[in-house]
Amino acid sequence: MDQPWKVALSTNCLIVIEDDSPLNFALEMLLDANSGIKAVKSRANDFQEFVDEVSRLRSEVVLLEDSSTLTGKNSLTQLLMSNTNLKIIVILRDSNYIHIFRKEEIKIQSSSELIEAIQSI
Repeated sequence: MDQPWKVALSTNCLIVIEDDSPLNFALEMLLDANSGIKAVKSRANDFQEFVDEVSRLRSEVVLLEDSSTLTGKNSLTQLLMSNTNLKIIVILRDSNYIHIFRKEEIKIQSSSELIEAIQSI
């Protein structure tokens, strides 16, 4: 895996949080296999550390599970306010939907459609 400073310089920087989740492990593997997307696991212990990490890494996209503590409306709003160019993708585990904040909602049916959705925003 690349060093964090190298990832921060990439054109697409994605943070996958809550690395204990099987879904996020699978997403990290999927994204690492795609040469255009860099996946970085968050090392933050709380919300403010996460906001700082997103800023420090110059993340363009944040990927979250719907079960994340960061998917509450206040958290998403604060995260978007901390970086106006940031896009947040929330994956709904119990359906084939993802919510893209600042853009649109898309129904996905395959991993390739997830990659296309991430690249399109």
